[in-house]
Amino acid sequence: MKKIIFVGGKGGVGKTTCASTLAFKYSKKEKVLLVSTDPAHSTGDLFDIEIKKKDEKFRYSKNLDILEIDGEKEAELYISNIQKQCNLMLSPVIMGEIKGQLKRAKNSPGTHESAIFEKINKIILKNQEYDYIIFDTAPTGHTLRLIKLPKTINIWMDTLIKKRKKILMLKNMKFDRRDRISDDKVLSLLESRRDDLLKIYKILSDSNKVSFYFVMNPDKLSFLETKRGVESLREFGIGVDKIIINKLYPDSIDPFWQEQKYKQEEFIKLIVDEFKDKNVLTIPYLEKENQEILEEIGKII
Repeated sequence: MKKIIFVGGKGGVGKTTCASTLAFKYSKKEKVLLVSTDPAHSTGDLFDIEIKKKDEKFRYSKNLDILEIDGEKEAELYISNIQKQCNLMLSPVIMGEIKGQLKRAKNSPGTHESAIFEKINKIILKNQEYDYIIFDTAPTGHTLRLIKLPKTINIWMDTLIKKRKKILMLKNMKFDRRDRISDDKVLSLLESRRDDLLKIYKILSDSNKVSFYFVMNPDKLSFLETKRGVESLREFGIGVDKIIINKLYPDSIDPFWQEQKYKQEEFIKLIVDEFKDKNVLTIPYLEKENQEILEEIGKII
């Protein structure tokens, strides 16, 4: 695989259009998988296709596959897998209480992010035949939480592994046993989980494999959110390769719209100055639809 590209930004700025354009453009010569993680999927509308089954690849062309992730379904599978693992390791008495907690956890904050993160892991690790995997992401805050999860969870997993080893050692001492710690099912599961997290963390923190494109509009709210997003990704070690400024107004004879254009130009100067070390691109309003707009924007990005 050559590159994993995350296309992010504030809601409504044109992330899907830009992600789809990149996928469409690269697929002319190379094999591409376009993945939508945004609950409000609009990829199918842009390509003028009906994707009836979520979580199944849709073959758009010889080199382009499209996949829309069903967050609700992934959350259910995530909780179901946890329950299966608990069934193998815990007594029926304890499982009675655990099942109730897992049922409540399905709709709790963070569960959907964890579930989608698990899906992203599998997509990246099991689809190495693609030259590009392009993620059309949910709004910025949701995306940043996903990107940061491997590092956060990995720290937590290391703590759990250390505590589990300590418990096993104390058990051996208490009962004068010499059980092999490596045979413990709980420990094996934790270490396997940690190894998978290390693999994905290594990939996500490799700037040669992963890049992030921020899409924004030339206005204050988009600018501030993009600035925070870039700073947050920098702390995580992920570089932002491109800043795409979308929806630029054309010149107008109407005084009101011409004034709006002047205001946009002021913000564009501010954006270019703030991100002078980035590749900043601008996209005008285009009165085109579907494949035509993908072709036109593809000339820019």
